Amino acid sequence: MAINQKSISCLTCKKKSSCFNELSKADHRILEANRLELKFKRGEVICKQGAFASNIMFIYKGIAKSYLETDNGKHVILNVLSEGRMIGLPALFSNNVFPYSAAALEDCIVCSIDINIFEEYTKSNGGFAAEIIKTLNTCAVNNYDHYISITQKKMNGRLADVFLHLADNIYKSHHFSMSLSRNDLAEMTQMSPESVTRVITRFKSDKLIKVTGKTYEIKKIDELRKISYLR
Repeated sequence: MAINQKSISCLTCKKKSSCFNELSKADHRILEANRLELKFKRGEVICKQGAFASNIMFIYKGIAKSYLETDNGKHVILNVLSEGRMIGLPALFSNNVFPYSAAALEDCIVCSIDINIFEEYTKSNGGFAAEIIKTLNTCAVNNYDHYISITQKKMNGRLADVFLHLADNIYKSHHFSMSLSRNDLAEMTQMSPESVTRVITRFKSDKLIKVTGKTYEIKKIDELRKISYLR
């Protein structure tokens, strides 16, 4: 739902993506005028694969997931998106259609910005365009790594990759409250939920991780990295 009263200032926001640092104060005022603040509850869809992309979404607070919806009704999670990440950039200068869906893994506040603003600044501002390209390239490399993980690694390695990604890039801690369900972990690793549970049990038995409810603690990060390298 839209927040009627904006509580975030584009100019003073400390979470903004690097591309916004290339904009002037006047540009930020234009950005502010073409932005809405949206709240999403856990599980709510932020954008729908195949829908027209009239806006680029910026995650100000919370964690979301991007995923592909397949013809057989199954989902393939592409990535977990933390604060400061953007949703919908691949729609720029294409057919203005979202190539994937995104949903909130926990309650989120999202800034929704008119896609025409991004297109205009990408054409007129070289620094802004360079940062957008860097972001898209990083996403592409991450997708390549994820593809290798789910197609070339055994189940232990796939789940080790996910835990390392969550600890290093999302929660930035070896101790965190897990936002992903077992089904989410299955869709991210292309395993069955039962297989995910078995691997987690194995990791717990080997004292690689400690699990208390939804709280996870990685006890042996170096051992997990070794498992991640194996194919």
